[in-house]
Amino acid sequence: MPIIQSLPENVWSRIAAGEVVERPASAVKELVENSLDAHATRVGVKLSDGGRLRIIVEDNGTGIAFGDLPLALMYHATSKISDVADLENISTLGYRGEALASLVAVADVEIRSKQDGEESGGLIRTHDGKITEHVRTNCPKGTRVQVDNLFSGLPARRKFLKSASGELRRAAVFLREYAVCNPEVSFSLEHDGKEIFSTDGAGDKLRVLSKIWSDGAKIQCVNIQCGHLNLECWFQARAGMSGRSDVMSFVNGRAVNDPAIKSAAAQASRELSGNWALFFTLSPSLVDVNIHPAKAEVRFRYPGEIYEAVKKSVNSLGRPMTIPEITSTPEKISLPPLPKKSGWNFSDTPRQIRTPRYEPPQQQSIFLDDMTDDEPEVLYLGRNSGGYLVFDDNSGLVLMDPHAAHERVNYERIKSIAESSRNVQKLLVPVLLHPTLALEAHEYEHELKLSGFEFDDTTGGVELKAIPALGNVELEPEALLRASLGALKNFHDGDTRNILWRTWATMACKASVKLTTSITKTEALALWKELHECGQPFVCPHGRPTMIEIKNADLQKRFGRE
Repeated sequence: MPIIQSLPENVWSRIAAGEVVERPASAVKELVENSLDAHATRVGVKLSDGGRLRIIVEDNGTGIAFGDLPLALMYHATSKISDVADLENISTLGYRGEALASLVAVADVEIRSKQDGEESGGLIRTHDGKITEHVRTNCPKGTRVQVDNLFSGLPARRKFLKSASGELRRAAVFLREYAVCNPEVSFSLEHDGKEIFSTDGAGDKLRVLSKIWSDGAKIQCVNIQCGHLNLECWFQARAGMSGRSDVMSFVNGRAVNDPAIKSAAAQASRELSGNWALFFTLSPSLVDVNIHPAKAEVRFRYPGEIYEAVKKSVNSLGRPMTIPEITSTPEKISLPPLPKKSGWNFSDTPRQIRTPRYEPPQQQSIFLDDMTDDEPEVLYLGRNSGGYLVFDDNSGLVLMDPHAAHERVNYERIKSIAESSRNVQKLLVPVLLHPTLALEAHEYEHELKLSGFEFDDTTGGVELKAIPALGNVELEPEALLRASLGALKNFHDGDTRNILWRTWATMACKASVKLTTSITKTEALALWKELHECGQPFVCPHGRPTMIEIKNADLQKRFGRE
């Protein structure tokens, strides 16, 4: 049998470090949180090769005493808490005493720090988990931490890192979150000597959000008091957003990725899609932040108040929001069977969980093919009060859902275009991308270019010059780019083109005509023609029937004429 033995320090320290430092962005997070806990008003981050080669975080905070530098590198050494009771009332971002020790275990670390009032500061260096130098040195007030060759001794971990642009984007997203939460602190981010992002530290949260979010649309703010917590909710609608929302959430100044908040925010974004920033404030005694070493998850004593606060904020923004309640198992109900038709099968139809929101323009070209003057094989009888189209196809009556039918036509049209070749539609006016979106696009630039997107890196930023040509289905360029990026980030395996065209087709579904859209006789007959030219005409891409047929024989039975 295997013998139980104590693991060497160089093994267990690397195991422990893996829970704290997963990638360059998590190293930046830990170091920036230390800077904020040290009351810094200026935090600068510099990355080389996405942080894989070098990370530097420099601040003007309170600094570390010369004699405390070796202790700061030890596991579970911290100035934030001192006994068990402190865990019930944590008000700092850091408290576990693991960040610097974890970095020492997986990289080479150098720290220069000086406290206010000291004549000189201190320098400490480590290599392979050991201190190699600890001396006095001249340096400005504050702390500068340099991390070199992250995971150089852990090739298994290093090979899972993304590209330099991918790691840079993750670090930039984190830094922007803390810039929003701490507008009184000036932040800067450089990558390979080029400035990526900066704020002035003037204390204006709206100004920081305007810098991060897309320009143009109004940014709204509401404050909600709900039970034991307060929610400061910032929201900006994004034109052509297609249902995808970007959500930042904070609890007592800590950026978190909490399931309760994510669920409430997801419900909210179904009502109002766009950019969200949610700032929850409550007593530290009512929230447990000691869930995971990364400190990104929290546990609320009253999680129901999260839903209620978000619900109230959406209502205050002008859109009623319904939060689903957990009830007992509903009674079974009977539904009429779907129509049967030879030659097709519901199981052959791709189903999608959810489609993005998209409001088409008021005036829209609906069909590609013009109807000829030939006598149609079907007679269009009109449109009923529910918006359904009524046809006579010589064998009976056919009721058509024009939205479902147009969804199927657009879906197969885009599929055909995407599978044929790379088609590009040049934009008459290039779209200047916001820095966050530009970083995301840069990370997936290869895949996007193969699909028809084109970019231009100008002195003023990155411009979107062309998008995939999707026939006469008109989609807002930035919304198309955002949806494509969302698909690429969520699906890591499989054919990229297949993933993207399904995303575009889903967006086109929302661009289809509505039941309330007025349709002429010519348009109705054109829709009939194009629908029956589809490979799967009898159901929409989501599995709903496009047509219901009532045979003449059934009518005769109803009228007693058998």
